[in-house]
Amino acid sequence: MEATPKLLKELVLEIDPKRYKQQLIGGKWTIHEHATHIAVCDLQGFQQRLKNFKNQDKPIIAPFSGDDYKPSFFLEIDFMQAIDDFFAIRAETLKQARALALTDWDKTAIHPEYKIYTPYVLLRHLLMHDHSHLYKIEDMGFGITNKS
Repeated sequence: MEATPKLLKELVLEIDPKRYKQQLIGGKWTIHEHATHIAVCDLQGFQQRLKNFKNQDKPIIAPFSGDDYKPSFFLEIDFMQAIDDFFAIRAETLKQARALALTDWDKTAIHPEYKIYTPYVLLRHLLMHDHSHLYKIEDMGFGITNKS
């Protein structure tokens, strides 16, 4: 998880910038949207969840979706600034995870999409979230245009 900002930045710098905002797959997000979503979701979603685990006995977790924003939200974010900001955002997320007390790791949250949602599951979810979006960026960045 610590390497995700570096992987993201290296990946997008290898991609032709003309592709960043191209909708390469009809009805799907662009490279720009995937990249900015990673940073926003970390800041507004995962960090808040970690705070909830720290401060509440049984947090209630709301699903976090790109659908929670107006359609142009992620496209309006400055692309390279969001990627650069993501280094500090992710460092703060990991700092919060490391600051959880031993007893916090035993807590279970209520999450409508998970049978069990613990801090461990949250961090596993974060890792899978990162890699899902990184894979889509790579897939679109290197000539893949006809996937559904």
